[in-house]
Amino acid sequence: MPLPTDDILHLLRQHWGHTAFRPLQEDIIRSVLAGQDTLALLPTGGGKSVCFQVPALAREGICVVVSPLIALMKDQVEQLRARGIKAEAVYAGMSHQEIDQTLDNCVYGPVKFLYVSPERLLTEMFRVRVAKMKVNLLAVDEAHCLSQWGYDFRPPYLQIAELRELLPLVPVIALTATATKPVKADIIERLRFSSNHQVFQQSFARPNLSYSVLQTEDKLRRLQEVLRGVGPDKTAIVYGRTRRQVEDAAAFLQHHRVSAAAYHAGLPSEQRHRTQQDWMQNKTRVIVATNAFGMGIDKPDVRLVVHLDAPDTLEAYYQEAGRAGRDEKYAFAVLLAGPNEAADQRRRAELAHPPLDTVRRVYQALANFSRTAVGGGELVAFDFDIQQFAETYRIKALDAHNALKALARQGLVQINEAVNNPARVHIPIDHNDLYRFQVANAAHDKLIKSLLRLNGGEIFAGFQKISENSLAQHLRLSVVDVRKMLLFLHRSGILQYQPQHNAPQALFTTPRHDVDKLPLNQPALRAACQLAQHQTEAVIQYSLGGRCRQQLLLEYFGEMDAPACRVCDFCLARKKAEQPAAPNPTLSTQLVDLLKKAPQTPRELLTQFAPQQAETVTQLLRELIDTRVLRYEANGQLRA
Repeated sequence: MPLPTDDILHLLRQHWGHTAFRPLQEDIIRSVLAGQDTLALLPTGGGKSVCFQVPALAREGICVVVSPLIALMKDQVEQLRARGIKAEAVYAGMSHQEIDQTLDNCVYGPVKFLYVSPERLLTEMFRVRVAKMKVNLLAVDEAHCLSQWGYDFRPPYLQIAELRELLPLVPVIALTATATKPVKADIIERLRFSSNHQVFQQSFARPNLSYSVLQTEDKLRRLQEVLRGVGPDKTAIVYGRTRRQVEDAAAFLQHHRVSAAAYHAGLPSEQRHRTQQDWMQNKTRVIVATNAFGMGIDKPDVRLVVHLDAPDTLEAYYQEAGRAGRDEKYAFAVLLAGPNEAADQRRRAELAHPPLDTVRRVYQALANFSRTAVGGGELVAFDFDIQQFAETYRIKALDAHNALKALARQGLVQINEAVNNPARVHIPIDHNDLYRFQVANAAHDKLIKSLLRLNGGEIFAGFQKISENSLAQHLRLSVVDVRKMLLFLHRSGILQYQPQHNAPQALFTTPRHDVDKLPLNQPALRAACQLAQHQTEAVIQYSLGGRCRQQLLLEYFGEMDAPACRVCDFCLARKKAEQPAAPNPTLSTQLVDLLKKAPQTPRELLTQFAPQQAETVTQLLRELIDTRVLRYEANGQLRA
C-alpha cells in the first residue's frame, strides 16, 4: 500500500533535515514504492541517493546498492551512519573474514543498506548470504557503467541481471547523471526491466551555469585571470589531466598568492583528506585536482569549475562541470583550449586503444608483478603502483595505463583508486574467553581494555575503525609497539586486525589466464575504439562552438529543441555583437597615458584591467598601433 506523502516527507526531514523534495524525487520514490523497476536520470547534484534511500527506509528489509567506486561507496556509508542509519560495504581489498562478518551482519543484524562493488556480486559467499537477506530494493548507482555505448563501461555490472534471478520479486532502481538515448535503452535491456517500468528524466539544462571555452596559448595565466574575474573569495575546482599538471597549476596559483592546493591519488591519504577538508570548510579557495575528485562530495557553493584540458567525453565534462552552482546560484564552467588541441585529443583517443600484443604483454606483466599462477588470483587484491610496474617491466606508463583500461573493459582485471582504509579490529571470541586471556596475559590487558572502552560491544559484532596513533598516546607507547601488540593478538586468535591501508590496488576479476589463451573479444575492442573516436569528435565540436554551448550539450543527450541559454560565451558574444558599438575614448586615453609613463608588453598591460575588459583592451591596442599612436620597441614592449 503506498505511503502517504507525509510519511516519506517525515523520513526526509528526520534523516536529511529537508522540508521538501527536489524536482522528480517524490515521483521516483513513489514509483519504487509501487514496486516498479525505475530508471532515474538526474543531473549532477540532483539528489539521486535520496531516490533509493527514502523508499528503502520506508520498507522493512535491506537495500543492496551496487556502486563502482570504493571512495564513493565509503563516503555514502559514512554519511548514512552519521544520520543514525546502519550501513555496510563490501569491496575489493577487504579480508575474507571482514567480508564474512559484514555479510553476516546484513543477514542477522539491523543493517538497512549494503553497498557492494560489482565484481563481488556473484561470488559464492555473496550469493549464499544475499539469498538469506530480506532485500527490499536493488539500487544500481552510476548505471551508465552497464552500457558498452557509455563512457565508463564496467563488465562486472552485467552480472546484476543474474543477481535479479536470486531476488525475483525485488524492484530495481537504476540511477545516473548522464545517459544518451542508446545508453538508456541498454540499461533497461541489461537490467531486464519489467514491461511496466518507469523512466524519469530531468532536463540536462542548467540555467544557472554559464559555459565558456576560452582559446589561449598560456593556460595558467588565463586561469589566473578567470579566477580573478569571478572574485577573490569564490570557491573553485580546477581539473588537470595529469598529476604533474595538477601540481604545476597549484604551485603557479600559490606563487601568485591564490589560496590553492593540489589533490590527486599520488599524495599521502592524510594530505588528501586534509586538503579536501580545508577546501570544504573554505580554508582553501581553489582545489586543483585530477578528475576523480568531486564524486559524492556535496559542496553546493562552488562558483567556478575550470578544465585545463578537455575530458575524453562530453558525459565526463557535463558531470565535472556540473559540480559548479549546485546551490542554483549563478556559476561558471570554463574549458581552456590551447592551439592544436583537436589534434592532441584525436591522438589521445588513438593511443587509448593499444595493439593486442601490448595488451597481452601488460596482462602477463601484471601476473608476474602479482606472482599469480595460471588459474589463481580471482578477486585477490594486491597493492599496485603503476609507475613501479611500468619501470619494472620496461613498459611506457601510458601504454600500461591504456592496456589495463582495455583489460578492465574486457572484464579481466580491475584497478582500484587509492582509498584511505583506517585500521580495523573485530573480536570474534566471547566475553568469557577474552577475560581468561586478559588474566593470563597482563601485558596486553591495557590494550584490550582500551579497545573495549572506545568501541563498546560493537567490536564483538563486527569490524570497528581504530586509530593506532590514539591508542599509542593513550597507552603511552610507540605506534610501532601498538601495531606489534595488535599483530600478536591477531595471530593468537583473540582479535582480527586489519592494518591501515591506503595504496592503489589491482586484482584479476577471473582466474588468471595463460596469456596465449587470453580471451580478448576483438570485435568489442574495435567497437570501443570507434566509440572513443565518436566521443572525441563530440568534444571537439563542443570546443569549436559556433552555437550556444548548452544547446550543443543538450543535443548530445537527446534534447533537440532546447532554447539558447543566453549565458554561455557564445550567447553573450552574440548579444554584444547585436548592440551598437560605443566609442571608448576614456580607455584609449588610459592606455596611452600608461605607456607614456613606461613601456610595457601587451600582456603586462592586460594585467592592469579586469578580465572581462581583455577583449576590448586588445582590440583598442590593435587600433592604436594601426593608427601609429603606439609603436613596438625591439624588445616587444609598446611605447606611446
